[in-house]
Amino acid sequence: MSQASPRPRTRLHLVRHCDVRNPRGVLYGHLPDFGLSERGIQQAHALGRHLASASVREIYTSPLLRARETAEIIASHLDVVPVTVTDDLIEAEFGRYLQGVRPRDVPWRRPRWFIHMLWPGLLPGDESVSTMAARVRRPVTRLLRDHPGDGGVLVGHGDPIQAFWVEAERRPAWALHRLQCAKGGLLELNYEGEALRNITYRSPRSLGEPESPSPAIDASHA
Repeated sequence: MSQASPRPRTRLHLVRHCDVRNPRGVLYGHLPDFGLSERGIQQAHALGRHLASASVREIYTSPLLRARETAEIIASHLDVVPVTVTDDLIEAEFGRYLQGVRPRDVPWRRPRWFIHMLWPGLLPGDESVSTMAARVRRPVTRLLRDHPGDGGVLVGHGDPIQAFWVEAERRPAWALHRLQCAKGGLLELNYEGEALRNITYRSPRSLGEPESPSPAIDASHA
Protein backbone atom coordinates (compact mmCIF):
# COMPACT_ATOMS: atom_id res chain seq x y z
CA MET A 1 0.00 0.00 0.00
CA SER A 2 1.58 3.26 -1.11
CA GLN A 3 2.07 6.04 1.38
CA ALA A 4 0.57 9.48 0.81
CA SER A 5 3.10 11.96 -0.54
CA PRO A 6 4.22 14.58 2.01
CA ARG A 7 2.50 17.93 1.86
CA PRO A 8 4.71 20.71 0.48
CA ARG A 9 6.20 23.19 2.90
CA THR A 10 5.65 26.74 1.74
CA ARG A 11 6.71 30.03 3.32
CA LEU A 12 4.71 33.17 2.58
CA HIS A 13 5.54 36.71 3.68
CA LEU A 14 2.69 39.00 4.71
CA VAL A 15 4.15 42.53 4.59
CA ARG A 16 2.76 45.78 5.92
CA HIS A 17 3.47 48.68 3.55
CA CYS A 18 6.38 50.94 4.50
CA ASP A 19 6.46 54.44 6.01
CA VAL A 20 4.34 57.05 4.21
CA ARG A 21 4.96 60.64 3.16
CA ASN A 22 2.31 62.47 5.18
CA PRO A 23 3.20 66.16 5.68
CA ARG A 24 -0.21 67.06 7.16
CA GLY A 25 -0.06 64.20 9.64
CA VAL A 26 -3.54 62.85 8.87
CA LEU A 27 -4.98 59.36 8.86
CA TYR A 28 -4.91 58.48 5.18
CA GLY A 29 -7.18 55.43 5.08
CA HIS A 30 -8.26 54.95 1.44
CA LEU A 31 -7.14 58.40 0.24
CA PRO A 32 -5.08 58.42 -2.99
CA ASP A 33 -1.63 59.92 -3.48
CA PHE A 34 -0.09 58.84 -0.19
CA GLY A 35 3.15 57.27 -1.38
CA LEU A 36 6.25 56.25 0.50
CA SER A 37 8.46 58.67 2.40
CA GLU A 38 12.24 58.58 2.05
CA ARG A 39 12.29 56.39 5.14
CA GLY A 40 9.64 54.16 3.62
CA ILE A 41 11.68 53.75 0.44
CA GLN A 42 14.67 52.69 2.55
CA GLN A 43 12.48 50.23 4.47
CA ALA A 44 11.14 48.76 1.22
CA HIS A 45 14.67 48.23 -0.09
CA ALA A 46 15.56 46.54 3.22
CA LEU A 47 12.58 44.23 2.71
CA GLY A 48 13.70 43.52 -0.84
CA ARG A 49 17.20 42.63 0.28
CA HIS A 50 15.80 40.36 2.98
CA LEU A 51 13.44 38.61 0.56
CA ALA A 52 16.02 38.29 -2.22
CA SER A 53 17.24 35.05 -0.62
CA ALA A 54 13.72 33.64 -0.22
CA SER A 55 11.74 31.62 -2.73
CA VAL A 56 9.25 34.16 -4.10
CA ARG A 57 7.21 33.33 -7.19
CA GLU A 58 4.57 36.06 -7.06
CA ILE A 59 3.68 39.24 -5.16
CA TYR A 60 0.12 40.25 -4.34
CA THR A 61 -0.54 43.83 -3.25
CA SER A 62 -3.27 46.18 -2.15
CA PRO A 63 -4.19 48.72 -4.87
CA LEU A 64 -3.40 51.70 -2.61
CA LEU A 65 -0.30 53.65 -3.65
CA ARG A 66 1.77 53.07 -0.52
CA ALA A 67 1.35 49.30 -0.83
CA ARG A 68 1.98 49.22 -4.58
CA GLU A 69 5.20 51.21 -4.19
CA THR A 70 6.35 48.85 -1.44
CA ALA A 71 5.60 45.82 -3.64
CA GLU A 72 7.36 47.29 -6.68
CA ILE A 73 10.53 48.07 -4.72
CA ILE A 74 10.55 44.55 -3.25
CA ALA A 75 10.10 43.13 -6.76
CA SER A 76 13.10 45.14 -7.98
CA HIS A 77 15.32 42.96 -5.78
CA LEU A 78 13.88 39.70 -7.15
CA ASP A 79 14.29 37.81 -10.39
CA VAL A 80 11.33 38.76 -12.64
CA VAL A 81 8.54 38.20 -10.10
CA PRO A 82 5.07 39.41 -11.19
CA VAL A 83 3.16 41.91 -9.03
CA THR A 84 -0.61 41.37 -8.94
CA VAL A 85 -3.03 43.92 -7.48
CA THR A 86 -5.98 42.60 -5.45
CA ASP A 87 -8.69 44.40 -3.49
CA ASP A 88 -8.56 41.55 -0.96
CA LEU A 89 -5.50 43.22 0.62
CA ILE A 90 -6.90 46.76 0.72
CA GLU A 91 -7.06 48.90 3.88
CA ALA A 92 -9.76 48.24 6.50
CA GLU A 93 -13.15 49.69 5.54
CA PHE A 94 -13.23 51.65 8.83
CA GLY A 95 -10.29 53.66 7.51
CA ARG A 96 -12.75 55.59 5.31
CA TYR A 97 -14.43 56.97 8.44
CA LEU A 98 -11.13 58.10 9.94
CA GLN A 99 -9.32 59.38 6.85
CA GLY A 100 -8.36 63.04 6.61
CA VAL A 101 -8.34 63.55 10.40
CA ARG A 102 -5.25 64.04 12.54
CA PRO A 103 -4.82 61.31 15.18
CA ARG A 104 -5.10 63.76 18.09
CA ASP A 105 -8.51 64.94 16.79
CA VAL A 106 -10.05 61.47 16.36
CA PRO A 107 -11.67 61.20 19.83
CA TRP A 108 -13.88 64.27 19.30
CA ARG A 109 -14.22 64.31 15.47
CA ARG A 110 -14.65 60.56 14.96
CA PRO A 111 -16.19 59.26 18.22
CA ARG A 112 -17.26 55.94 16.69
CA TRP A 113 -13.56 55.06 16.95
CA PHE A 114 -14.08 54.18 20.64
CA ILE A 115 -16.62 51.49 19.75
CA HIS A 116 -14.38 50.17 16.97
CA MET A 117 -11.50 49.82 19.42
CA LEU A 118 -13.67 47.85 21.85
CA TRP A 119 -15.27 45.56 19.26
CA PRO A 120 -14.26 45.80 15.57
CA GLY A 121 -17.16 45.11 13.22
CA LEU A 122 -19.97 46.10 15.56
CA LEU A 123 -20.78 49.34 13.70
CA PRO A 124 -22.07 49.79 10.12
CA GLY A 125 -19.13 50.46 7.81
CA ASP A 126 -16.74 48.56 10.04
CA GLU A 127 -15.45 45.12 9.05
CA SER A 128 -15.23 42.38 11.64
CA VAL A 129 -11.95 40.62 12.35
CA SER A 130 -13.27 37.49 10.66
CA THR A 131 -14.25 39.43 7.52
CA MET A 132 -10.83 41.06 7.20
CA ALA A 133 -9.02 37.79 7.92
CA ALA A 134 -11.11 35.97 5.31
CA ARG A 135 -10.22 38.38 2.54
CA VAL A 136 -6.48 38.19 3.40
CA ARG A 137 -6.74 34.39 3.30
CA ARG A 138 -8.03 34.42 -0.28
CA PRO A 139 -4.74 35.57 -1.92
CA VAL A 140 -2.82 33.50 0.65
CA THR A 141 -4.67 30.41 -0.54
CA ARG A 142 -4.08 31.31 -4.20
CA LEU A 143 -0.32 31.50 -3.57
CA LEU A 144 -0.35 28.16 -1.76
CA ARG A 145 -2.19 26.49 -4.64
CA ASP A 146 -0.31 28.18 -7.45
CA HIS A 147 3.21 27.90 -5.98
CA PRO A 148 3.32 24.97 -3.52
CA GLY A 149 6.75 24.47 -2.03
CA ASP A 150 7.94 27.84 -3.31
CA GLY A 151 6.26 30.89 -1.84
CA GLY A 152 5.25 34.47 -2.32
CA VAL A 153 4.73 37.91 -0.80
CA LEU A 154 1.56 39.79 0.09
CA VAL A 155 1.65 43.55 0.77
CA GLY A 156 -1.22 45.07 2.72
CA HIS A 157 -2.25 47.23 5.67
CA GLY A 158 -2.22 47.13 9.46
CA ASP A 159 -5.74 46.10 10.48
CA PRO A 160 -6.28 43.36 7.86
CA ILE A 161 -2.85 41.86 8.55
CA GLN A 162 -3.48 41.96 12.29
CA ALA A 163 -6.96 40.46 11.79
CA PHE A 164 -5.37 37.52 9.99
CA TRP A 165 -2.86 37.19 12.85
CA VAL A 166 -5.55 37.42 15.56
CA GLU A 167 -7.70 34.75 13.93
CA ALA A 168 -4.77 32.43 13.21
CA GLU A 169 -3.79 32.53 16.90
CA ARG A 170 -7.43 32.20 18.05
CA ARG A 171 -7.36 35.46 19.99
CA PRO A 172 -10.49 37.49 20.79
CA ALA A 173 -11.58 40.25 18.40
CA TRP A 174 -10.53 43.05 20.77
CA ALA A 175 -6.93 41.84 20.41
CA LEU A 176 -6.86 43.40 16.91
CA HIS A 177 -5.08 46.47 18.27
CA ARG A 178 -2.90 44.57 20.75
CA LEU A 179 -0.88 42.84 18.02
CA GLN A 180 1.16 45.35 16.03
CA CYS A 181 2.81 44.66 12.70
CA ALA A 182 4.78 47.88 12.18
CA LYS A 183 5.06 49.64 8.83
CA GLY A 184 7.83 47.86 6.94
CA GLY A 185 7.48 44.73 9.10
CA LEU A 186 6.24 41.32 8.04
CA LEU A 187 4.75 38.04 9.19
CA GLU A 188 6.46 34.85 8.04
CA LEU A 189 3.76 32.24 7.46
CA ASN A 190 4.93 28.64 7.38
CA TYR A 191 2.54 26.12 5.83
CA GLU A 192 2.38 22.37 5.29
CA GLY A 193 0.02 22.00 2.39
CA GLU A 194 -2.65 24.57 3.26
CA ALA A 195 -2.28 24.12 7.02
CA LEU A 196 -0.65 27.06 8.80
CA ARG A 197 1.96 25.69 11.20
CA ASN A 198 3.48 28.86 12.68
CA ILE A 199 3.81 32.62 12.36
CA THR A 200 6.97 34.63 13.03
CA TYR A 201 6.94 38.41 13.21
CA ARG A 202 9.91 40.27 11.73
CA SER A 203 10.14 43.92 12.77
CA PRO A 204 11.66 46.62 10.54
CA ARG A 205 14.59 46.76 12.97
CA SER A 206 15.32 43.06 12.42
CA LEU A 207 15.16 43.63 8.66
CA GLY A 208 17.75 46.39 8.72
CA GLU A 209 15.68 49.52 9.40
CA PRO A 210 14.97 51.04 12.84
CA GLU A 211 11.31 51.30 13.77
CA SER A 212 9.90 54.80 14.11
CA PRO A 213 7.34 55.47 16.85
CA SER A 214 3.74 55.78 15.60
CA PRO A 215 0.80 57.49 17.33
CA ALA A 216 -1.44 54.95 19.07
CA ILE A 217 -4.44 55.77 16.86
CA ASP A 218 -2.51 55.96 13.60
CA ALA A 219 -0.81 52.62 14.10
CA SER A 220 -3.90 50.58 13.29
CA HIS A 221 -5.31 52.52 10.35
CA ALA A 222 -2.53 52.85 7.84
